[in-house]
Amino acid sequence: MSIDTAKKTKIIVVGGPTASGKSAFAVEIARVFDGEVIGADSMQVYRRMNIGTGKLSSEEMRGVPHKMIDIVEPVQEYSVGAYVKDAKKEIENCFLRGKLPVVAGGTGLYINALLSGYSFSSVRRDENYRNELKQRVEEFGTQNLYEELRLTDPDSAAKISPTDTKRIIRALEIFKVSGERKSEKTDVGEGEYDYLFFVPDIERAVLYKRIEDRADKMLRDGLIEEVKLLNLPRECQSMQAIGYKETASFLEGEIDLKQLAELIKINTRHYAKRQITYFKNVFPSAVWAGADEFDRVFMTIKEFLAE
Repeated sequence: MSIDTAKKTKIIVVGGPTASGKSAFAVEIARVFDGEVIGADSMQVYRRMNIGTGKLSSEEMRGVPHKMIDIVEPVQEYSVGAYVKDAKKEIENCFLRGKLPVVAGGTGLYINALLSGYSFSSVRRDENYRNELKQRVEEFGTQNLYEELRLTDPDSAAKISPTDTKRIIRALEIFKVSGERKSEKTDVGEGEYDYLFFVPDIERAVLYKRIEDRADKMLRDGLIEEVKLLNLPRECQSMQAIGYKETASFLEGEIDLKQLAELIKINTRHYAKRQITYFKNVFPSAVWAGADEFDRVFMTIKEFLAE
């Protein structure tokens, strides 16, 4: 791959819903085009959270270097701004090594922030307001804040899970501090990358079957024991991940094993549906390609890199 610093860095992006095969898709692209994978998953950044986040094994990585995985402790908070800063550094290093950066993951907000150049870091934190909102959560539950967000910023609310306390609080904080809705501040700036975006195209029924099979496998592989060993407070950002919050409920005796498996499957299906909607709406130019269309994908990439 030739390097021309006068142009924007060319990268490949593979996004999509959980269990769609995007990780294997990205690995195959990296193998063919001498690349490295830059993760874009908000939960795979955490160390020792392996089973529930679906991290690839070393065998599944097939010798391809993977970055932005296992970079912070589970007790730490990790923001979109931190991700963009760290991912840009990894992309630059990859580029300087003469490798093709392949950004891959299912966290659409991370990918959008990286590609479009926007950041919420300029909106200051208001600790007093944050504490007030956290107190409301303790007294009335997260749904109370979510309903307020739906009134003040319905577009942001539509993209945030009703149980994602951290992102709900931040969206409300942005509105209070800046007077602007978070959804209105997400399309600013100019990205510094020339990118080609792929999304694995998979039938919904097949995707849901994979999700169910993956949930069962996670439990067989020791998800419950993994959560026990983490021994984290339930309010930790990392414990909001699907699989972990449900397992925490199981360990507290709130649900039984059958309910645990079913909840993980239901919540993952709902999340996958939101991911599909997000990628279709935010990245309308993305190329949706099936697992049997690698020849078309590779030809498209060759043409893109030759431009």
